[in-house]
Amino acid sequence: MKNKKSYTLHSIVSKDGTVIGYRQSGHGPGLVIIHGAFVSGHEYEKLAQELSDTFTVYVVDRRGRLYSGPQGMQYSIEKECEDALAVLQATGAPYVFGHSFGGLIGLELARTPWSAMEKLAVYEPAVSVDDEFPSDWMPAYKRQMEKGKDLDAFVTFLKGVGVSEQMVKLPRWLIKLMLLPSLLFREGRKLREKLPTLIKEMDEVFRLDSTVHNYSAIRVETLIMAGSTSPAFLLKGARAAAAVIPNASYSVIEGLGHNAPDLFNQKEIAQRLKRYFAGEGAAFEQKEPRQLAVKGAAGDRGSSGQPG
Repeated sequence: MKNKKSYTLHSIVSKDGTVIGYRQSGHGPGLVIIHGAFVSGHEYEKLAQELSDTFTVYVVDRRGRLYSGPQGMQYSIEKECEDALAVLQATGAPYVFGHSFGGLIGLELARTPWSAMEKLAVYEPAVSVDDEFPSDWMPAYKRQMEKGKDLDAFVTFLKGVGVSEQMVKLPRWLIKLMLLPSLLFREGRKLREKLPTLIKEMDEVFRLDSTVHNYSAIRVETLIMAGSTSPAFLLKGARAAAAVIPNASYSVIEGLGHNAPDLFNQKEIAQRLKRYFAGEGAAFEQKEPRQLAVKGAAGDRGSSGQPG
């Protein structure tokens, strides 16, 4: 089934029977994109367009999103890996790119003996080290979701995770006032549908805290990217993963924030992915630990209130 945005919709059935949908576009070697939390494959359509002149791009809708089945009662990172593996096997794609929680899925899949990928790239995977991934906001978020206060829950998330330093500084009432008009339209309704999926996904991030040593089992070539203006906890997790993966390269990209792949800097991310999957590893500069302390600046061209 073809649509006006020049991709075709497809689906496969994962190991537990859950339908997993994905968008296909472009021509060339296969590249599977695994999206982050609070988003779906829809937010990565521009990135896919930038890549489609070089790759056949498969943008997954992870379970709980529009074109896929529900998360399910037995939800886990293992289920997500089974879904990603099913897409890889169905498409024959050799490459994977994961962003944020999607990056965590990519790393977890790559450490298994049945990963079925040749090269992996991730941007700020949701790797928690030493309990530094913010979690204090979760109890309030869960209470607000139970009471149907989804706008309050979203604000709690934005301020609690702190991907955007500017958003953290704003009062709750002002953020709600800014968000309310957009939530009444189609994009806002789609966001409301994603709010419940965050709880189980974040529970998995916290459960996997400080298990980064597991990634020493990864044998495929891996590129780990991060933005210089992203919070320190995201940079710490990315660098920790790169340090233990035997065949990994690590690149901090100046001026970018956490939402570079889905909201702000898709062209730049696409160019780097093209060079990496083409074997141009020398194009990526290694950064020193001093970068880990960099916070989002007022002029950040890639920082947002949406961690992804």
